[in-house]
Amino acid sequence: MKWRYRLRDRADRLRTIHGDFHPWNIHFRSGTDFSVLDRSRGAFGDPADDVASLAVNYLFFALRTEGGFEGPFADLLRLFWSRYLDRSGDREVASVIAPHFAFRALVLANPIWYPNESEDVRRRLFRFIFGTLEADRFDPDRIPETLDRSSP
Repeated sequence: MKWRYRLRDRADRLRTIHGDFHPWNIHFRSGTDFSVLDRSRGAFGDPADDVASLAVNYLFFALRTEGGFEGPFADLLRLFWSRYLDRSGDREVASVIAPHFAFRALVLANPIWYPNESEDVRRRLFRFIFGTLEADRFDPDRIPETLDRSSP
């Protein structure tokens, strides 16, 4: 409930967004020539939604391939995050992104969408959700401690 009240007066953050920005909706042709596919859920929202939608996949694949937040996918999340901050100038995103991460991670943890995912990956995604929602600001350097929490 705290997130609802924290974000409800933030209409100043509304921008044109994609709404379903993940790796399977980016079609690369050659080099940096690409198209973004399957825009959804309306034209306006918080850019944090698109940032979370793409970034959470780096976490997901790090969990699947490394068992934790390490390796090349962890490096990609950190790089994506720092480049987004540098190029967008969006210094508020870290304080508003948590519910967007929660929604995206819930999709990845859902056995209907990902029926063959391991229990460990699902549990770590839930730890990420709760840890991110409890923090005042998102910091990718805190992901490992979030994943190692004792619950859920």
